[in-house]
Amino acid sequence: MIGLVVTGHGHFAAGLQTSAKMIAGENEKVKYVNFEDGMNIETLAGLLNAAYNELSDCDGIVVLSDLPGGSPFKTAVECAMTHPDKKIEVLAGTNLPMIVTGVTMIDFMDDATSFAEELLETGKEFMVRFQLAVREEEDEEGDGI
Repeated sequence: MIGLVVTGHGHFAAGLQTSAKMIAGENEKVKYVNFEDGMNIETLAGLLNAAYNELSDCDGIVVLSDLPGGSPFKTAVECAMTHPDKKIEVLAGTNLPMIVTGVTMIDFMDDATSFAEELLETGKEFMVRFQLAVREEEDEEGDGI
């Protein structure tokens, strides 16, 4: 089984937790770690390491963070390096479809790398831009049939 950790600036993780719970329910193998205003990196590292330790019975962990290169991302990577016995994949650019997919699929996954790849594809797939389709106007001079 794979564990999932969600982290990000401010209340990013808590907001996604609330949304994911509404859509997909909760899962004990998913941990949410906020990097709140005024918090230092050492505190964040302690929270991430605690989440990793809570998932110690998992075969691997996928971490979903908000921004590539941001403090939550960098700290998740640094903490992962202190757990060489655990396969930990760290992703950035997380969106809600990735979390919902993660929560619903986590019980069926046993490889952190393939789970990370699946979540990356989901994140990309659900990025869309609305475009109003313009219909060709019917011929007003026709007989309407």
